[in-house]
Amino acid sequence: MGYLSEEQAKSLLLEPIISFLTTVNPDGSPHTSPVWHILNEDDSHVWVATSKTTVKARNLREDQRVSLVSAANRFPQPWIQVNGSACIREPSDIDDIVSRLAHHYLGPEQAPIYLAEILGNIEFVLVDINPEKILAYDGEE
Repeated sequence: MGYLSEEQAKSLLLEPIISFLTTVNPDGSPHTSPVWHILNEDDSHVWVATSKTTVKARNLREDQRVSLVSAANRFPQPWIQVNGSACIREPSDIDDIVSRLAHHYLGPEQAPIYLAEILGNIEFVLVDINPEKILAYDGEE
């Protein structure tokens, strides 16, 4: 199994792959949930939008440690693990960020339908992940 180059790792993070975000529960146990992610404007942070009331948002207010894992759905199956810290932010453009996520994952036809259902009904916050350690493998044996 070989490591991905920095460019290959970034390319994998740019794919619309469902990721799994792990946060730390108050009792120290892990909490993992599927998420959509995008990279911020300068590709230095990973962004996830979530409802303000989710377990992951509550956990991150107490303990900022996170791990995000993504694996491509193809053979060989490259995967990436981003470990770091995350903060919860409430940016004024959160609806635009949610829209970017929806278009990235659902495409131009389905995203507007999804957005019409959720914007205004869910109070979103931004999970801003600062990568501290990245492991990325090519999926080869």
